[in-house]
Amino acid sequence: MREIDGRRMANDQMTRNLLPFLPSLRILEILLFFLSSSSSSEVGVEEGEGFGWIHESFRQLVTRKYGKDIWEKIVHMAKFELGTESEIAHYYNDDETLRLVNSMANVIGIPIEEIWEAYGGFLIQFTMETGWDELLRAMAPDLEGFLDSLDSLHYFIDHVVYKTKLRGPSFRCDVQADGTLLLHYYSKRSGLYPIVKGVVREVARRIYDTEVVMKVQERKQEHLDAFVTEHVVFVITQIENPNSVQQKSISSKADSQIDLSTGIYEISSSDFALAFPYHICFDADLFLEHFGNFIKKTYPNAMRQETRVTDLLELVHPEVPFSYESIKYYKNSLFVFRLKGLGDIVHDQSDEAKSVLLKGSMVFIDEGKYILYMCSVNVTTVRELIERNLHLSDMQRHDGTRDVIMLNQSRMSQVELNRTLEETTKKLKKMAQELEIEKQKTDELLCELMPASVADSLRSGKTMDAS
Repeated sequence: MREIDGRRMANDQMTRNLLPFLPSLRILEILLFFLSSSSSSEVGVEEGEGFGWIHESFRQLVTRKYGKDIWEKIVHMAKFELGTESEIAHYYNDDETLRLVNSMANVIGIPIEEIWEAYGGFLIQFTMETGWDELLRAMAPDLEGFLDSLDSLHYFIDHVVYKTKLRGPSFRCDVQADGTLLLHYYSKRSGLYPIVKGVVREVARRIYDTEVVMKVQERKQEHLDAFVTEHVVFVITQIENPNSVQQKSISSKADSQIDLSTGIYEISSSDFALAFPYHICFDADLFLEHFGNFIKKTYPNAMRQETRVTDLLELVHPEVPFSYESIKYYKNSLFVFRLKGLGDIVHDQSDEAKSVLLKGSMVFIDEGKYILYMCSVNVTTVRELIERNLHLSDMQRHDGTRDVIMLNQSRMSQVELNRTLEETTKKLKKMAQELEIEKQKTDELLCELMPASVADSLRSGKTMDAS
């Protein structure tokens, strides 16, 4: 028992010590991991990559709400050795996690759906307590905008920061005439949607100071390409607060009374192509309508209403079929495309051209008749530019990608400088060690050639009288 308590104390101490460094331990990605409902095996995590935080947050949820004794009963029923069930540096597979959840439901005496829902709410609490509250509060001015921003946040954390390639979810909100929200939730795995209910309610409460009720309106399986996707539709209703003087709506569209129409302003397609050189506009049948100057230069034979966008682009993210319906379902996602056959156009045949990727968002225009893909080149370093035969001048001056590339170049230069300094320090240390060895050899030789008293006097710099 003493060993278990010692292990638990060590784990608690590690938790406290590592809280300031949670960005590197993926605490926010753990939240998105559950929102995505992707399995650990799909994520491709290795042992020690930090998903022990999942079990650790389970432990904190139970011990805070029900006490330490209840948690120990849960651990015993789940057949874990006490003290090993929530090691933060350990990787737990799906079976172990589900075993723990089932034990929680049995010991506490509530349905598994309520366990997942409570856990979803606690994840937001846990995330905000560990340094991510400012980021979450800065995402959007209302709940609708927050939910619509989750796809891009998920992409950034997964593909840019950690590069784990989660098969993420998609969230899409539709504002109803009565002020309620319809939240469309798409996931590659089924059954964990109650987590979303807990997350949304806690976000509304903690960030937007309001209470909401969530009900499942529809739940169905949809076949998209090789994947079966669960599509759950939630109805989100705001609870009126009589004590609030001016309660903020959960949707900006419901609050807005501003006329956003600016009249008609004619802009030629050539001017638009110049202002947005990477844009592509296409219709519901995926035929090109117009496109930017970079696309024209890259594909000189592309023709309006004759060339399909699928002839030019290959969809990389999200992992769904490239169709009008898929784009509508995942319209809040960041769309990443690979340009087809680009090496034959901008590179010499002898070059090994790396694929050029475009990253951007889809905008439905003219009441959904057309889709406008607004994007820029997806590169982050000077090396990536060179490998793709691109230049900074290929990007618009206002494009933030320019700043990202320059910042990364500055960071990499600093890293290279630090590496050079480290190598120089190692060389100096090695030289000092070699000098010390040579000095020791000289001392040993000196002691062999003359008496020890004379050798000691010479080493200390004293003069000796010849006698």
